[in-house]
Amino acid sequence: MVASFIEERRASYAGIRTRELAVAGSGPIVLLAHGFGDAADTWRPVLKFLHDAGQAAVAVDLPGFGHADRLAAGELLPQLDAFVAAAVRAYAGTKGVVVVGNSLGAAVSARAARNKNLPTAAVMALDIAGITWTPLAASVRALAAGLRIASAMPIPGPVHRRMLTWSLSRLLYGDPSAADRAVVARFVDDYPDVSATHRRLLLGARFKAELDCTRRHGGIGVPMTVIHGARDRLVPVSASRVLHQSNPGSQLVVIDSAGHCPQLDAAAIVAHHAHQLAVTSTADEEIS
Repeated sequence: MVASFIEERRASYAGIRTRELAVAGSGPIVLLAHGFGDAADTWRPVLKFLHDAGQAAVAVDLPGFGHADRLAAGELLPQLDAFVAAAVRAYAGTKGVVVVGNSLGAAVSARAARNKNLPTAAVMALDIAGITWTPLAASVRALAAGLRIASAMPIPGPVHRRMLTWSLSRLLYGDPSAADRAVVARFVDDYPDVSATHRRLLLGARFKAELDCTRRHGGIGVPMTVIHGARDRLVPVSASRVLHQSNPGSQLVVIDSAGHCPQLDAAAIVAHHAHQLAVTSTADEEIS
């Protein structure tokens, strides 16, 4: 059942057509950017809590994911940078934008916050990708190579789905037994067979290679909250600690029960901190 308070609509940023989910409210817009292979739907639980708090927010499908246009040839991160920059400018108004991202979306959000030409009021990074990796995440090319070999084998569709369901429940959530079946099924639907999974992993390897070239983690001059799930099996907490320590004045929150996507298994906490950033950034603006 689709929540009636969430508006689903089409939009276009930097020439890229996309879909976004929005809730009405006051204050600066909270702009939500998902991680690799995900979509705006991952933020539905957070959108509910923000709506209840009276906070305006919008979640977007990033280029190449969800219902957005495909990524173009060439470097990938600059395409996401341009897209998010255009969205920030579109929603800035007079109060700026609070940019919130998970994993790949967190990395792009941090990059946007370093751009002094953008009206970013504050930023929140959840389980940021690209600073340090677990051995599992670091072996993405090896996993892709294994899947390329497996794609030549007659693996039945139901078996493939069961394997993906088992894996994704552990990669997305801190407690796999608490994984939302509908959420996991949404991910699985994007990987209908081994070949599709192989192609997606190759794309992930390209993103990882570009993220690995990032050496600058400081330079964020706006209020920032850094959140990490202690049970993340893809990115270690040390990644968020580096980001936090590189930006004096930032806040670090480690959620013991959460996995790689705290917006899924700790939505209330994520929404609370996003709302607090929005309130604080508005108060700082009024004082100045």
